[in-house]
Amino acid sequence: MTVAPSQNQPTGYDPQNTALPPAGWYGDPYDARFLRWWSGAGWTAYTAPLQQAPVRQRPRQPRKWIGRFGGWIIVGASAFIWAWLLGFSLLLSAIAPHAADDGPAVLSPYLLMTGAATVGAAILYTMAYRLRREDGLTASRLVIIAGVGGLAATLVAAPINSLIDVLSGGTASHPSGLALVLAGVVEELVKMAAVVVLALKLPVKDARIGLFVGGAVGLGFSVIENLVYLQEAFARGQENGSGFGMFLATVIGRELTGPFLHPVFSALLGAAVFAAARGGRFRLTWSVVLAYLAVATAHGLFNGATWLAQVLPWPAAARGGLLLLFELLFVLGSGLAWLLIARRIRRRREEREAV
Repeated sequence: MTVAPSQNQPTGYDPQNTALPPAGWYGDPYDARFLRWWSGAGWTAYTAPLQQAPVRQRPRQPRKWIGRFGGWIIVGASAFIWAWLLGFSLLLSAIAPHAADDGPAVLSPYLLMTGAATVGAAILYTMAYRLRREDGLTASRLVIIAGVGGLAATLVAAPINSLIDVLSGGTASHPSGLALVLAGVVEELVKMAAVVVLALKLPVKDARIGLFVGGAVGLGFSVIENLVYLQEAFARGQENGSGFGMFLATVIGRELTGPFLHPVFSALLGAAVFAAARGGRFRLTWSVVLAYLAVATAHGLFNGATWLAQVLPWPAAARGGLLLLFELLFVLGSGLAWLLIARRIRRRREEREAV
């Protein structure tokens, strides 16, 4: 069936040319939403929907794991575990036949693990979340570096620290001041050796990656060290009658210092080591040596303050309060130093990318 010809001709029609356009589908002159079949002589009644090109939309970024606030979620989950287990411990203590005994009726291993690793795991998650594809470092590899590097550094540093402590007259419960001060020299050197070995095959070696890798090894080291301290604190608390209180106080102290100082020290030193690398190879430069001496000195100063708080002839409350204040200020100062250097590294990277 053919409809009456219209003055509207298909696209491509030349009025100077007497030849009409060939038959085919053309834009409907009566309704822009459709195509209409042109018979070669006139418009027909046959139409078809106009196939419009799909609108290209910006793809949504996939959700990463448990989101940007995953670190806080980890901390909150750990707090829930503590509340859950301690609640049952108090309940069991109330109904147990030996309710007057020191310590809770039940000390779950989860309290030891979460007490040692909660903050470290939260920080490691946040670090992994901020990795980019161009960094050449995956989240899984960062976790492996934290676990293997932290364990290796602990296995090497702990015997050396113990040997120095024994030779300088210290004991397990009262380490010598020399051993505490030199712990910074030993531990920072061992941690950085682990960083270098584990990062040999990384495709990108710059200051930004040094912050990640150094911080990961520091976190692994702090988690293992914290676990040792918590085990010793609970055992001693059961012996001298302080029970769960000593364990809880140690958890608070270790979570305040360990996950923030060890990673900060090794991250800053790692940034210096990676920044000195050339052609994918690490180099020992004066900047690396000076960074190591600065970090080792800061670490030793912190440990020395702990030893000083034990030997000062002051009331225990005064010594404890002064030490807590010093630890808070030291943690804040170290964190500020890390933040300033991290921002400087990011600013330099953005300047290079803009060129």
